[in-house]
Amino acid sequence: MTYWQTPSPAFSARMAELSALFSACRDAFHETADTYHWTPAPGSPAASDAAALPSPDPAISDPQGETGHRLIAEVVQIFLLSASGQMGGLASLFKDGEVLFSPPLLIRAVIENCAHAGWVLGEDGESAEDRLARVYLEELKSAEEAKKNAGRLRGKVDPTYLRTEATYKMLKTQILTRFSGATKADLGLWRLNGQELPGLEAAVKWMYSLTEAAGGTIDQDVASGIYGLLSNLTHPTLYPVREQRQWVHDAATGHAVAQLRVEVNSVENDARAALAAFYNALNYTTSYFGWPTTVLTALEKKIEATIPDFFR
Repeated sequence: MTYWQTPSPAFSARMAELSALFSACRDAFHETADTYHWTPAPGSPAASDAAALPSPDPAISDPQGETGHRLIAEVVQIFLLSASGQMGGLASLFKDGEVLFSPPLLIRAVIENCAHAGWVLGEDGESAEDRLARVYLEELKSAEEAKKNAGRLRGKVDPTYLRTEATYKMLKTQILTRFSGATKADLGLWRLNGQELPGLEAAVKWMYSLTEAAGGTIDQDVASGIYGLLSNLTHPTLYPVREQRQWVHDAATGHAVAQLRVEVNSVENDARAALAAFYNALNYTTSYFGWPTTVLTALEKKIEATIPDFFR
């Protein structure tokens, strides 16, 4: 038999504080989007990219959806929108004290989406063409997944599959037209214009290498360990649950029972991982677009009021 150990009032109060931070992150994203509408500020790196990559892209004769710099903005927006929604999910779980099994799934998703948003924007000094190539690799991967799963779910004569297949083929043709020197063979290896689409773990390691260069304390080995643990907590793996159990004798029934135990420090460390990934991605996006830091500063103050050593 397994039962939950009743949390203390202090534990519940701390979870409510962390829940409020997750909600604040979600709200900060929406406030940023609603205020600046993904429009580059004059003199920003995004403004330079927008000048180099006009939308619609004149190199594409029959554009479907966004092209040029607006495509970069849309892809980053989608990744951060997903992460913000997952932060909202974490807020609900922490508020209700459901912190044992479900949060790692959402924390991993937050980190992955933030890592891909950061990868698309790249590092300082990289060209607009590099960013555009990265966006198209993300788009092609998404289109391939849509086609593949439509075929599995509905069969290859279904209208949904035929539509997603046509979108995938159109996108691949558009990429080969847009980037001189691009080949089908390179796209098959997820390479374009010198860029290579990273896998899920590789993108996370790339993100942490960037933050480490900016003074962060997590290197790529530790980042790999964090991601591996979150993956183990997401997929059926035995040891994480065993480590949370403590078998005791129940005098009332005479049976051994397992208490599921969780320490506040462990939960807070998990929360920090999601908060750091989201804050860094929003900070990086704000800097790239050249927007005022008003929303970001307000979020910083909320985080610091709850976790005083967060930025140290």
